Amino acid sequence: MIALFFALSMQAATPDIVISGRQLSEAYAACVEQGCPPLRDAQASIAFAEQQFRDGAYLKARHTLMRAISRNKRHAATDPKPVSALYEAYATVSLHDGDLDAFKSAVGEQVRTLRDNLPANDPAVVAAAFATGDMWLAMRKGRSAEISYKAVERQALADGNAVVALQATLRRVRLANARGDTAGAARLMAEAEARPIAADPKLRNLLQVVRLRLAAGQQDNAQIDQLVRAIGRDGSTRPELVWAPPYRPTALAAAQDEARKFDLRNPLPARSSDVDPIKWVDIGFWIRPDGKTDEPEILRGSRSTGWAGYLLKQVSERRYTGFSTSSTDRGVYRVERFTLRGTYQVPVGSLIARRGDAARLEVLDLTQPDTSGSSNRS
Repeated sequence: MIALFFALSMQAATPDIVISGRQLSEAYAACVEQGCPPLRDAQASIAFAEQQFRDGAYLKARHTLMRAISRNKRHAATDPKPVSALYEAYATVSLHDGDLDAFKSAVGEQVRTLRDNLPANDPAVVAAAFATGDMWLAMRKGRSAEISYKAVERQALADGNAVVALQATLRRVRLANARGDTAGAARLMAEAEARPIAADPKLRNLLQVVRLRLAAGQQDNAQIDQLVRAIGRDGSTRPELVWAPPYRPTALAAAQDEARKFDLRNPLPARSSDVDPIKWVDIGFWIRPDGKTDEPEILRGSRSTGWAGYLLKQVSERRYTGFSTSSTDRGVYRVERFTLRGTYQVPVGSLIARRGDAARLEVLDLTQPDTSGSSNRS
């Protein structure tokens, strides 16, 4: 959502549209009361919802964005980008809150709003081409994600959009690699590298990162360090994640995944008496110029954060691409939100949907795109 707010700010016609200097709650309330134009309303609503989300008030953030959508969806034809941004922000919060139906619906509205009201070659429409596949991936439906990415690739090739076609192919590469299909990933990677667009210097870093991810899965730590150094250092790009240990599933999530492989019944279906509160933490850490992480720590979280101890180890073992920096810089500081939550469903013995089932992890980068660590943090 942070990126959405700043993207919307850049669309503003005059600097005074950017919300600053006043409490977000006051700015938001004033905007609603005065009937702000769609862009200003979207900026205020997303910024206020982001603050609520950061504070762990997921339901309040969803309600803020829902009300903003209700006020502005009739302006989709004249202001498609702000309206689409509201849907995208609502989708993000719904995913972390565990409401996958709302997440799926919001992504669909986000894409439709742009496609129905902007030219097909508009950058916003092109960027949204991947939203559906990314949605399926977030819902752990790899087959549907593959179909969606392949459709984007096919359409982009037909339209002569070589860059989007390459990006779609590389998403398919990462998907194949994630499911352990190393042969399929290598074949798709070879197809991508054989295209003329792959020689474009602007795409060099993207291709190198994907190659590195494929190679890193088969290497030990020393070899991974060597591969990271081989990619070179470019001060104009942000560190890209190359390798990380897998996240540890909860016992129930692991049992359910095994049951699904054999089409077995859910080993522990949700019941009407279940109570499943959200658990969340914000973890801050440095990414050093050599691509290693340093000083991961839990900055804040929900009432209990003891469950998140293993995440510090996961972050500490990550490897990112290296980057250029001065001798006095520590690197780049990043903060990520980790949410452990169940999914909304109607449990046995009830007619009301609530969060339940196996708790699963969602991760979101909360750091501004240009945040760096040129000054030491105490």
